[in-house]
Amino acid sequence: MKILVLSTFDIWPAKDGGQNRFVNIWSNFSASFEITILVYDFRNQSISRSYKISNNVEVILPKASAGDAGHFNYLMEKSGLWLHDVLCINDYNFSLEFIQELTKQVHACDIIVASHPYLANIAFPLAPRRVARVYESHNVEADIKRDYFKRSKHRAHIRSWITAVRQVERFAVQTSHLVTAVSNQDALRLKEIYDCSYKNISVVPNGTNIINLPTISQEDLTTLRQILDAGEGLVGVFLGSNFQANVESYKLSREMLDAADFRGTMLIVGSIADADRSTWKEVNFSERWLGFVSSEVRDSVLVSSDFALHLMFSGAGTNLKLFDYMGSGLPIIANAFGRRGVDGSDWSLPADSLEELKWSLAALRESAETVESRRDNARRIAVDRFDWHSIARRFEAELLKMYDPTSMRAALDTYFGGPGGQRRLALHNF
Repeated sequence: MKILVLSTFDIWPAKDGGQNRFVNIWSNFSASFEITILVYDFRNQSISRSYKISNNVEVILPKASAGDAGHFNYLMEKSGLWLHDVLCINDYNFSLEFIQELTKQVHACDIIVASHPYLANIAFPLAPRRVARVYESHNVEADIKRDYFKRSKHRAHIRSWITAVRQVERFAVQTSHLVTAVSNQDALRLKEIYDCSYKNISVVPNGTNIINLPTISQEDLTTLRQILDAGEGLVGVFLGSNFQANVESYKLSREMLDAADFRGTMLIVGSIADADRSTWKEVNFSERWLGFVSSEVRDSVLVSSDFALHLMFSGAGTNLKLFDYMGSGLPIIANAFGRRGVDGSDWSLPADSLEELKWSLAALRESAETVESRRDNARRIAVDRFDWHSIARRFEAELLKMYDPTSMRAALDTYFGGPGGQRRLALHNF
């Protein structure tokens, strides 16, 4: 079976959550699936290129349009926002190389997957009626982009951008045979705003590659902390990309830690180190900004830490680093928003208020039994539900169950042939 997956960004090297989801979902599919990930990324200006992330998964990046790149740069300067995915809806002309490759791949595949909605409006109408259509959402885009657009320096276009995102996501939801969400909360939200209760929405969560952190002696722990320049007191870890929700997460979390009289050391790993921190307040604890590191160094940081910090305040969907923390067996300090996508709260230490954060920091020092119980619950949940391999296999099963050309043709006849059908079909030109 041939699957075509659409992306608006290159997926390798996998430095952020979206890239990690692409790599880990599709490379864990069975060898019986032939998977092509087709990317339209305005930055690929030199030549068309391709590479493989596994034996049966190929990534193709056609050369992008110089005009599209110029338009992106113009709006980036005016708005201060990264609008590439949004511009794919109705601003870009796309390159001839991309259109030719898209047409070729669409007619060769059995299933087309819009990973994010932004290329659905150009690709879905090109697909033969025998091809199954899937919208694989990473977030509820209408919600996450509405919050993102508020940061724009260029206010005039915000309303039109919000409208465009809602329209393209509605189109992706309502013209797909299968819609996936990363959490039950997102599934309910998609049903609510796009009136798609009749649709088959399945949860395909974010996950982690379960790791077994090595048992470490006190002598080795002391050596590692000396290398990391982690002084006396508790040592916490924060993993994060330079994605705005992660930057806001740590910025507000460090202020709460300071107010809670945390006086240990925070180890901050990932491209969040590149964020502009010039206006951040001084804090009375130590911070070690390690930047993007190898998986071996990351594991050493995790095994050196007493807790993982996961207070989220914005964004949508679920955050991949949560499952890294759960799978590693670290105690996790999390607020309710950070726990999205995982039922219950008996696997984390609370931090929805300053008082709760103080209690959690005290528990790490004084209540070993409570901490170990919640830590073990978190790892058990990760192993049972959030391992990438098992997530991919459940996704496979959903695709195979959904793939029925006869029923798909009937569904499309109803959708496109009914009242307003031609208007809906033309949404990619709005």
